[in-house]
Amino acid sequence: MPALLNAKEYIRKLVNIAYINVGIPLLFFIWVYLESSTEQLVPLIEAQYKLTVFIPIVLICLIIIITGFRKFKLQLLLCSATDRLADKLMMYQKGLTRRYIGYSISALLITTGFYLTDYQPFEFLLGIMIVLFSIHSPNTRRVANDLKLKKEDRAILLEGLDIPN
Repeated sequence: MPALLNAKEYIRKLVNIAYINVGIPLLFFIWVYLESSTEQLVPLIEAQYKLTVFIPIVLICLIIIITGFRKFKLQLLLCSATDRLADKLMMYQKGLTRRYIGYSISALLITTGFYLTDYQPFEFLLGIMIVLFSIHSPNTRRVANDLKLKKEDRAILLEGLDIPN
């Protein structure tokens, strides 16, 4: 990965990762939702099998989200093994990216389920996913708290200063 210039740039990079992982599934979901609301979406799976599709998708999404969360927490543990701020931030970005990719895959699965069945609870599930994205959105304080930074490193991050190499 290229060297980090400053903390503002780093946080902007994290926010971009988050927005990409939220935006792509949301774009597809909006398209499917509009097709459904205008009644142009013809479900590919019959009505009696909607729950047969819904329950496995929910379970798979939970597994993916929990796995992404565990990988993120593991990455946080690895971050505590180093003292260099730049290394900690790179490891944090890697863990956060994995977590958001898990959220994104789950949101795409939910969208696929909605497309296949036109089953309304998928709309509720995507709402939950958007709340998860929002709750875990990256910001300077969250990064500093997650990494349990020393006072001087915390100041660098919170004030958007240059990151020492």
